Amino acid sequence: MMHADEMATVWVVRAGPKDRLVRSFLDDGEIGVAFPQFPDGHDVDRAKALKILGVGLDDEPSKHQEADAALFLSFVRRIRVADVALLLDPVAGGFACGVVTGDYLYRGDLDGDRAQHRRPVDWRRRLPFTALPARLDHLPDQRTMLEDVPDGRLRDLALQCCRGELGEDPFDRPAATPPRRRTTSSGGSGRPRASRTPAPKRPSQVTRAERRCTVCLVTKSEDLFDGDVCRDCA
Repeated sequence: MMHADEMATVWVVRAGPKDRLVRSFLDDGEIGVAFPQFPDGHDVDRAKALKILGVGLDDEPSKHQEADAALFLSFVRRIRVADVALLLDPVAGGFACGVVTGDYLYRGDLDGDRAQHRRPVDWRRRLPFTALPARLDHLPDQRTMLEDVPDGRLRDLALQCCRGELGEDPFDRPAATPPRRRTTSSGGSGRPRASRTPAPKRPSQVTRAERRCTVCLVTKSEDLFDGDVCRDCA
């Protein structure tokens, strides 16, 4: 069994639109990204990636084009053997956690929408969303297909999962409806909302009868009057 590098990069991966490829990635023992317009990534550098994405020789790439090229090349070139993959699995309420065991693969046998660009992963355990520290509450809502997360606590949790010390079997997951994630008071996910003690009710104030003195023209309490004139002016 391959062990994760103690200083491994932790990669958070989404399994396609609506996470529909989670079961496929688990069963295949792989992670992947769906860029059907790209050929075998071994033959793609930044210039070729941008050209494929529609950037001409004299054109300035858009932020979206730059981000797509960088993401694809990160998957092909930056992920290393013994890095850790965290596959978002909202249905199961956690991340399938595994160790990257091999180099980039181009799966030309797959349809383009099934993520032809792959890397082999040995799935170990599932890291529950509830185990995340508060600063990482946003991770279950990540929208990018691939992101490296340089957080020491997340690496520690992922390494515990890789060693079998934390989490559940990633293959033991519900078939369809995801559990409703608990929310924090700040709108994050993974931990219960802190209960609030209701503020004590203020005692109702007693309204005292008042009237206006016809001499000094000051409004005063009713009990300070004898007739229409206050006692100060009487």
